[in-house]
Amino acid sequence: MFYFPTNKLKKNSQPIIFIHGTGMDHSVWTLPVRHFLRKKKDVIALDLPGHGNSPGKALSSISAYATKIFKLLDEESISKFSLVGHSMGSLIALEMASSQPSRVNAISLIGTAFPMQVNEQLLEFAKTDVDKAIDILTFMGYSHQARIGRNKNPGMWMTESTRRLMQNSGKNVIYQDLLACSNFDGGLEKAKKISAKVQLILGVNDFLTPRRKASDLVNSFKDPDVKEIKDSGHTLMMEDPNKVLDYLIEVL
Repeated sequence: MFYFPTNKLKKNSQPIIFIHGTGMDHSVWTLPVRHFLRKKKDVIALDLPGHGNSPGKALSSISAYATKIFKLLDEESISKFSLVGHSMGSLIALEMASSQPSRVNAISLIGTAFPMQVNEQLLEFAKTDVDKAIDILTFMGYSHQARIGRNKNPGMWMTESTRRLMQNSGKNVIYQDLLACSNFDGGLEKAKKISAKVQLILGVNDFLTPRRKASDLVNSFKDPDVKEIKDSGHTLMMEDPNKVLDYLIEVL
């Protein structure tokens, strides 16, 4: 598994682990990674198997991804850490924090819901016509305003950047990721097992994981800190990166 940065971690490190979503890679975390590195905190931003620079094939389940990350952490002798996950990555973080709760200092779930059911037609497109699936994920992954611009950085096209990122994913990666999300179960019971500080960052205009579908999950945590970004859709790190970073600083 590839991870960035690859610099040597400090002794007794308790890093922040960033876990990306479907068809993406570690590059979606550029702003928070740079911030926390400047603050002298250890960071691991992952490319999950089959994604980005990571070799191999995408895995078939959320628990398999969690097991793979635990193996990496154990190899690095990392006993304590914090977790940040977006979309599929939020389910992986939930799985990790519930299965070994004593190891987790804090957890931030971005663009999350449970169950994270995937439309059957979208799954079929991901299997047989991935370009059409990417078009749907990109369109539904952003708020109305973001689809027609709204980026404060001149020359940056949010939706097309995300489309290109997903187009770089390997064969069957997006299908496997969506299937893993759809098949993930027991999320509410797992949330009740988490002892770490819990934060959720949710987009009010999220069409892929609507705010209402996170309600049961929110209620299953012990005293979660829920942040809502009014003008953002599902891809919050691109639509409102500064606000996401401000919220992450509060919990990490």
